[in-house]
Amino acid sequence: MKMNKKYYYILNLLLIFFIPSVIAGYFVLEHISIKHLIIFIILITVVGSIWDIWATKHGNKDPVWLWTFNHKDTLGIEFLGLPIEEYLFYIFSSVYIIFIWKSIELAIQTNNLLYYALVPALGLWTFISVLIFRKLGPKNDKILE
Repeated sequence: MKMNKKYYYILNLLLIFFIPSVIAGYFVLEHISIKHLIIFIILITVVGSIWDIWATKHGNKDPVWLWTFNHKDTLGIEFLGLPIEEYLFYIFSSVYIIFIWKSIELAIQTNNLLYYALVPALGLWTFISVLIFRKLGPKNDKILE
């Protein structure tokens, strides 16, 4: 099965971060301050975006050049030179991390087996999702031609 490259990054985000976050959120959202979650997401997005914009603005011949995005793997929508998927990555991964952290915290505090099962189940989901995308993703994909 071949995946349309244009949707590669967004499908990665949805399967690896978004779906597990929705599942974890069902169990932990009532224990999380939405205000603090939004502040955390904003801070991560601002700092991460500044870093990514700086890092990707350098050409590959520049000695401090760090990385670039393969725009064949994105939807083609950009903001400040970054694909929209990168901003979604900050949001989805931040929520995922906070929800996993809260699940661990609740497992320890409540000794509830549900929370103890939730963390490895979501970890396994993420691991399998990464393997799926590794298998179905672009092979020998050259960004710099």
